[in-house]
Amino acid sequence: MTTVPSASQWGSPTASRRAFLVHGLNSSSHTFHRVASALAAKGYLVVAPNLLGHALRKPGVDFQMQTLADDLLPYLQAAEYDIVIGHSMGAHVVLSLLKYLPKTKPTSVVLIDPSVEITAEQMVDFRAKLSNNIRSNPTAEDYMALNPLWTREDAIWRVLGTQIGRPTNSDDHIDGNVPWSFSHLFADKPAAAALTVLIEDMRFNGALKLEIVSKLKDIRAVVVPNASHWIQYEFPEVIVEEALRNIEE
Repeated sequence: MTTVPSASQWGSPTASRRAFLVHGLNSSSHTFHRVASALAAKGYLVVAPNLLGHALRKPGVDFQMQTLADDLLPYLQAAEYDIVIGHSMGAHVVLSLLKYLPKTKPTSVVLIDPSVEITAEQMVDFRAKLSNNIRSNPTAEDYMALNPLWTREDAIWRVLGTQIGRPTNSDDHIDGNVPWSFSHLFADKPAAAALTVLIEDMRFNGALKLEIVSKLKDIRAVVVPNASHWIQYEFPEVIVEEALRNIEE
């Protein structure tokens, strides 16, 4: 029997339009609470699953991105989604799902600040940053002080996403995806799908990400001014606008 992973849901079950949102590493479905609420207000049924190894879910047989993606297949087999959005590692999961999207029905795909290529040298710093965040155990107040555009609710969901996940999640997923290289998966995009990549402000790590994404064909890249990696907290309206833009064009 096929089981459906745990998920959060916004909007009416009878809505004719659907959106599918995939969270990132050390997070949970509620990272999208503002994006999901906005889409629901526009008449979408929004489904945001919790990935394996997150939000009290046990990990899968391994930590490969394709394993995380295949775990979500029951959703795509049960319904077609007009909008598919992924944040950070969740964007890599969405890239791994592109081959399963409808070949002829238009789908709006939005990837939020993914690091699709990280060298071994860069990964040393990336791993240390993630580990330090787990060890320091920031409070909601800490996150709000560091991120003035976040609401208290944003900060609380960020804290919970980390605390209810597995303490070894970062290392497990990094070690399970060597090399950390996912740009080749853009080639799996169906011709009917429109794909936008949202990138954090150039003052942060945006320049490096833009350099990689800008080389890809048939991909719209948008740098979000003043945004950090957490665009869904700081500028949720930009994500919604881009998702709807792809459908309306």
